[in-house]
Amino acid sequence: MTRALIMAGGTDEKWTARGGEGRRHFQAVNGERVIDRIVRQLREHRITDIGIICPPDVDGYDLEGTYRIAPVYAAWGHEALNGQAHWSGTDRTLMVYGDTIFADRAMGIIAGYTGRKFMMFGRYGNGVIKGGGGELFAMSFWPEQRDAWAKALATAFDLKRRGIIRRAGSWEAYRIMGGARGARVGLHRLYPAVFTNLDDRQTDDFDTPAQYEKLLRLHP
Repeated sequence: MTRALIMAGGTDEKWTARGGEGRRHFQAVNGERVIDRIVRQLREHRITDIGIICPPDVDGYDLEGTYRIAPVYAAWGHEALNGQAHWSGTDRTLMVYGDTIFADRAMGIIAGYTGRKFMMFGRYGNGVIKGGGGELFAMSFWPEQRDAWAKALATAFDLKRRGIIRRAGSWEAYRIMGGARGARVGLHRLYPAVFTNLDDRQTDDFDTPAQYEKLLRLHP
C-alpha cells in the first residue's frame, strides 16, 4: 500500500509577489483545483492513504478522504522533511509536489512505480514553461530508504553550510542518493538509477501567474 503525502506547505511568496491571488494549489485546471486534481489522479491509481502537508491556518485543504499534516520544518527549513513523522514504516511513501500540474500519463508512471528502491521523478532538462535547470515532481521510497533520504537532505545542507555547494535542496539530496559526493553534489548531473525523467511538456509546476497561464494552454 502506498502512502502519498502532498507537499503544499510553502508560503507562496513567489506567486503572490508577482500578482497571484489565493494559493497556487487552489488555481483551477479545467474547472478543477490543482490540489483536487492531484488527489483525484492518485485515487484513480488506487492510492487512498493521502495526507496533505499544508498550513494549519489556511482553509481549503480539508478534502474528503484525506488528512491534513501541519508543516514541521527542519531548522534549515527544507520542505522535503515536512511530514517526516508520517513517512510509512511498513510500505511505500510517495511525496508529491502540490504545485505541479500532472499529465495523466505522468501521474500513472509515478503512482504505478513498483520498484523497491528510492526513485526521484522529474524533468532533467529544459521545460517549455520554466525553461532550464530541470524540475522535480515527486519522490518514492520505502522504509529501508527513509534514513538514507533524511541523511542525504541533512548532508546537502551541511555541504552548503561549509561552502562546498551553493544551495541545498531535493536536487542535491537526490544526487547524494545517486552516489555524488563533495562538490559533485552541486553539479547538475543525471543519475539514472534513482531518476525517472518525465518530459511530456504538460507536466510542470508553476511559480508565477504567467507560468500558470502557459500551463493552462497545454491542458485544453
